[in-house]
Formats: sequence, structure tokens, C-alpha cells
Amino acid sequence: MIKKIFFNAVSILLLLVFAGNLLADEDYSFFRNIGEDFKYLVSFPTRLNNEGALVTLGFIGAGGAILASTDGKLKNYVQDHRTSKLDDISPSVGKIGHPFADLGFLAVYGGSGYLMKNEKMQETALLSFESFVVSNLIGGALKVGAGRARPIVGKGSAKFSPLSTDENHTSFPSEHTLNAFSIASVFADEYDNPLVAVSAYSVASLVAMQRIYENKHWATDVFVGALIGTFVGKSVVHLHKKKNKESALFVPTVNPGEGSYGMDVVWRY
Repeated sequence: MIKKIFFNAVSILLLLVFAGNLLADEDYSFFRNIGEDFKYLVSFPTRLNNEGALVTLGFIGAGGAILASTDGKLKNYVQDHRTSKLDDISPSVGKIGHPFADLGFLAVYGGSGYLMKNEKMQETALLSFESFVVSNLIGGALKVGAGRARPIVGKGSAKFSPLSTDENHTSFPSEHTLNAFSIASVFADEYDNPLVAVSAYSVASLVAMQRIYENKHWATDVFVGALIGTFVGKSVVHLHKKKNKESALFVPTVNPGEGSYGMDVVWRY
């Protein structure tokens, strides 16, 4: 346990170091960004001013309601169809969404980018870290607030013990799923490459399915975890790109008639 805590602390320290090295000239502040991320997420309802967004939310709500009505049946079906082969693979998949593993991956990815002087890798690791932190703050509050019993407890999907800190009553939402999607969504949006997006979301989806397979979570737990992680990740990338839209462009100027040459600075908003 001590080794895990130490590894976790070192990973966080490395990611904060990348923040300072990569974005020092942008007046970057990790904690200020976290605050801005929360402000953007909380004000989300005020931006629901188009039919498309409302329709999307409607479909998500309907999907969640359908899953909620089949939580018990789906749990029983999965547990009745376990196989020895999947039992062997499952533990390895479960490690992907573990917070220690995720932070370690981001530290290694960002560190590799730092050594190779690849700012895109460093930026992606840093934004993923932001998404990871914000998602876990939201998910952690919901876990304690809802106090939902895990499937393995055997009390049914409708058993809630609000404000419970008992591990067996922190099922909603799935932390592993939330972690996986909070990082996958950042990678997908940062690289804007179909192959990266498919790979990232596929790995995150495997984590979600593993949590159901291991009887650790209900289907709605992983559904909401995936929603939170994806929404937060996409919001973090959107905010970062929005800030970068305001930049200075250096444009060469030539005036042959006067024999003058120079450089103008054009501000883009």
C-alpha cells in the first residue's frame, strides 16, 4: 500500500512538472484550470440552447432508464455466462482503469514526450490528468452521496445508503470506467485521428465491461461513469482549444515602392 501511495505521488509530481515546463510561457496554472473546468461544467445547462443538444440528452436519458430497468437481469445473465478464459483475462483488463495504473501511464506518456521534446504528448498527458482529477472529484462525491450497494452484496440494484463510505456501498458510478473514459476522451479529441479515437474508446469500453463481469458494478454504474468521464474529458480539451484561439500571428510586410520590409503582429480572437 505504501509503495502504491508513493508511486501515485511521484506520478502526480511528474505531471505537475510537465505542466510547468510545457506551459510556463502561457501563464498556466493547474489549480486555476481545475476551477475553470468546474465552472464550465456547472454552467453546462445554460448552453443547452439548440434542439440537437436536447435530443441527445433525451436519448441518453432514455438509454439510462432502459439500463436501470434491466440492471438485475443483465447482472444475472453475465454471471451465468462466465468462462474460465475470460476469468483469466479479466484481472489484467481491470488494472487499466485503476487510478494508480492510469496516473502511472500518464506520467510515462508525458515523460516520454518531455524526453523527445514532443509537446503534443506532454499536453495530452497534462489535459488527461486534468480530466482525471475533475472526473474523480465528481465521481467521488456521487459515490458517497448515493451509497449504492454493489451487485456482489446481494441487496439488489435499488439499495441505496446515502453518505455511506463503506466500500460495498460505493457502486455508483464506476470509478474504473470513469477513469478510463476521462483519459480516452482526451486522447480522442487531442489527436483528432479515427484510429486513436477507436482504440482509446475500445480500451475504455473493455474496462466498463470488465466491471460488470466481475460483479463489481451494475450496468448503470458504468454507463454514468462513462458519461461523466467523456463529458469532462471533452470539456477540458474544448476549453484548452478555446483559450489557444487567442494568439499572436507574425505576418511579414513588404512595400517595394518605399523599399521597406518588416513584420506586423496580428492578434487573432
